[in-house]
Amino acid sequence: MYSYLRERIKHAVRFRHKRGFGVHSPFMFNLILNVIRDKEKKFNYPEQAEHNRKIRLKQRKLYRLICRLVCFLNVDYVLCFSAHSGDILAYLSGSAARKEANQPRFMREAGFIYIGKDARTVLQDVVIDFLPTATVRQKCIVITDIYKNSFNARLWQQWRGKATVSVDMMWYGLLFFDEKLQKGRYNLII
Repeated sequence: MYSYLRERIKHAVRFRHKRGFGVHSPFMFNLILNVIRDKEKKFNYPEQAEHNRKIRLKQRKLYRLICRLVCFLNVDYVLCFSAHSGDILAYLSGSAARKEANQPRFMREAGFIYIGKDARTVLQDVVIDFLPTATVRQKCIVITDIYKNSFNARLWQQWRGKATVSVDMMWYGLLFFDEKLQKGRYNLII
């Protein structure tokens, strides 16, 4: 609990990229302003998923963000590790991407990977090999509970050093693996 509070205070003091200030990468500037924040409301979400009363507000915000990221990055293959994969895949129903849930053997082929807070049950004993290949040049990984969940925190710390770009949003983190991107670490709150 102490380390979580320490990380929250540190994050609150350091977040400065909320409106794109200090971001020199054109890709990240566009991503922060037009995808993560989505102030122009450019993205549409499936009505059936939006009217699902089982989904709480915090989850809905995350699922919308995932939907926006998948559309913006034009991903061919999405892989979700979560007990709520059905809800996430419902948000991605408008996307042309191939979607799978809880299939660790396809991590190398996936262009977008979502790791939920309960992913430990699926990924506990799996040798994780996700780095980009010749066929999948760009890869995006979203990890939830990067400070509360010990398994996800460990994945976040390990992969953050290997990623080209990392975006720490306190409750979840985004990792981008693409050699064409400018390296950077960003802290923001949406």
